[in-house]
Amino acid sequence: RDKIKQTAARLVATRREQLAAAETELKRRHQAVATCRDQQAAAQQKLFAEAQAGVEAHELVIHRTHLSDIRRIEQELMAQVEEQRAVVATAKDELDRAITALIEASREVQVIEKHREGWQEKTRREEQLREQKAGDEIGAITHRQKHEE
Repeated sequence: RDKIKQTAARLVATRREQLAAAETELKRRHQAVATCRDQQAAAQQKLFAEAQAGVEAHELVIHRTHLSDIRRIEQELMAQVEEQRAVVATAKDELDRAITALIEASREVQVIEKHREGWQEKTRREEQLREQKAGDEIGAITHRQKHEE
């Protein structure tokens, strides 16, 4: 049971590491979305500035295509963020299950320990009773021998 408890403790540690890694990746993906949005805002500003400056139409089409690509990339990054959120949620669930298993293993160890302590106490009492009985018998024999003399 103690090995089961140790295994459960190692599993909890592993699950905590996995959760931390998943949360770190989620933060990284959020940062990628923020960076993409910044690029999108800069590209849109550039498009507006060039449109007001009277740039040729084919240049504006190129900028609009670039802006469209950035928006598509943003959507892909948002989808990756959602996927990572699911990974984080799964990691949290697995950590919770591992903690529950550790708690259960700890309880089982405690129950067995209490049972063992009770058994040891019972054995000790039985040994004391045997010793006391042997002492009483020796005392009775000694007493009889003194009265017979």
